[in-house]
Amino acid sequence: MTDDKLLIARSRDGDTEAFRELFERKHRRVYLIAYQILGDGAHAEDVAQEVFLRLWERCADYDDSFPLDAWLRRIATNRAIDHWRVRKTERSRRVEPSSETGADALLEHAASATPSTPGADPAARLAWRQLQAIWDDLAADLPPQQRAAFVLRYLEGMDPAEVAEALGCSRSTVRSHIAAARRNLRAALRQSYPELVGDG
Repeated sequence: MTDDKLLIARSRDGDTEAFRELFERKHRRVYLIAYQILGDGAHAEDVAQEVFLRLWERCADYDDSFPLDAWLRRIATNRAIDHWRVRKTERSRRVEPSSETGADALLEHAASATPSTPGADPAARLAWRQLQAIWDDLAADLPPQQRAAFVLRYLEGMDPAEVAEALGCSRSTVRSHIAAARRNLRAALRQSYPELVGDG
């Protein structure tokens, strides 16, 4: 497989086939990050297109000592947050803090589930769609920074330092975003899906 740095170098020279290969290699992950933050496929695709347009425009200036995946992740996150802010409307539901450990596991699983997880099993695909619908519903009221921090932590498996770099903030701010997201998501889960939480 051709190295990312070589594809970037070829793209700098105007090689559209090299850039197409980069796009095909990286598009799915960029799209999924945007989708999990936005909860909307069309808007996530808009973000993905913007990310790769920016990469194409900045190939000549790209510092290849910086990992391409990290760069794409950061741009995708920031563009998704921008889209979220534009689309966000006031919603009236208020959630109260809660602390069920069972809710944590469900929330992390829902946030990290992707269409590639189930494979070809129709029952697994149905389970993924159900989890995705729950995540989209529960996360709809989260401020964009909270949602992005939670997604990067549990979808991407990034540690707080990496999330802080992607969001352009401190690690303590990331921890605050994640803690607030957990509180709000647990409370929304308890309110909207009590059957999934039980008493524990």
